[in-house]
Amino acid sequence: MREINTAMGHKILLIDDDANILRMLSSVFRFEGYSVITAEGGRKGLEILYSDQEIEVVICDIKMPQMDGEKVLEQIRSRYPLVPVIMLTGFLELETAVSVMRQGAFDYVTKPVNNEKLLEVVEKAVRQKERMIEELRKKGQEEKMAALGRLTAGFAHNLNNPLSCIIAYAEFLKTKYPHEERLDKMLSAANKMYAIISAMLDKTRKEHERKRVRINLNKMLTDELEFFEADLDFKHQVEKFLDLADDLPDIEAVYSDLSQCFSNLIKNALDAMKMSPEKKLMIRTGWNEQQLFVEIADSGCGIKKEDLPKLFEPFYSTKSKQGEDGLKGTGLGLYSSYQLMRPYGVTFDVQSEVGKGTRFRVLFPSALAIQPEAQTTVGSTV
Repeated sequence: MREINTAMGHKILLIDDDANILRMLSSVFRFEGYSVITAEGGRKGLEILYSDQEIEVVICDIKMPQMDGEKVLEQIRSRYPLVPVIMLTGFLELETAVSVMRQGAFDYVTKPVNNEKLLEVVEKAVRQKERMIEELRKKGQEEKMAALGRLTAGFAHNLNNPLSCIIAYAEFLKTKYPHEERLDKMLSAANKMYAIISAMLDKTRKEHERKRVRINLNKMLTDELEFFEADLDFKHQVEKFLDLADDLPDIEAVYSDLSQCFSNLIKNALDAMKMSPEKKLMIRTGWNEQQLFVEIADSGCGIKKEDLPKLFEPFYSTKSKQGEDGLKGTGLGLYSSYQLMRPYGVTFDVQSEVGKGTRFRVLFPSALAIQPEAQTTVGSTV
């Protein structure tokens, strides 16, 4: 039995020299929600593939005149190694089918084609490609973040020594000139810089640890906002409203998982407000006996109702549709947040209205909470 349909508009290229087979398979896949392009012959198929970077799966007949399926497969594997190729073969060509599998075909299906079997193979190919892309993205991101973390930590560490000297000399001068207000301003600025550098080093260290630790959600959110202060638009143009529950229990989680999730949601909110005349960011926390919540809301462009169910799909982005502000989303931010939160049993609730803004709620099960021994009251209602 085939699993739940995963088509969601994935684009397929069908290559065969038989127009009737192309028509029949096109109807099958379009009915299932796929986007389909057909090509009569191998050369035409390669021309289409080379010009369309959105094709995700190729289905190709083995026996074709001029350029057969084996040659088509060879060209695709050398140029697009991540594109899965499914071969169609007759019962008498099974030896050739085994040969193309060795050459890198994803799978083969025998003719006459069993539609259900072919759909199942295509769904598996789509899922495998998504996994491979996600693994490559994660590996690249991890390497990039590790290098950036080392650079940031080294940079911050090297700033600490001269900054400590500045603070020491300013404090010494303050003893000689106790009424000099400019020294007070100098010390205040230097101490603030020292606190920022210390926070940066602490954040870098925590984000490289993969063990679960005790986390205060209110402090984490405050720290995340502090780092966004480096963005001048955020610092001077966005109104920030915080409503953080005083009695919110700590939770146990991997620091970097939550930090990345909240950072993604805040950045999405800021991107949504780029073109808004009124920029308001609202962050709220609360809890009850069933769950804890973090709410991040904005006064941005909003999301269409029909787009809401797709928000956490990989590579889906509403930013690519907006265009006016020049933003182009990868479609991986929310998907990444969703994947990071899955091990914790976290759910997301999204409410949005076009032209008015969006509210994301991250709902943590109460089982993650670390209850203080003396805790007797229930906090804010979710």
